[in-house]
Amino acid sequence: MLNQSKILVWYQVASQKVILGEALNNQHQDLISRWRKAPEEPLATDCLGYRLSLYDDDGREIGGKSVSMLTADEFLSGVRVQI
Repeated sequence: MLNQSKILVWYQVASQKVILGEALNNQHQDLISRWRKAPEEPLATDCLGYRLSLYDDDGREIGGKSVSMLTADEFLSGVRVQI
């Protein structure tokens, strides 16, 4: 069975969703662990609109987090997020 889980890194501008990149699940990356370890920014702060969306095998969005620009950059570069 092919696992299609992925994390989208995106930026929200007004009501627009700008996709910056994605991380796909493979044998070398545990996306669920990376997702859980990614620090979430409180929505009350000025978080600049960077977000992560977790998708399941069927392509449904099952989670969303507001993140800092640094965390978004780490996901896009493939570096593990440290907390």
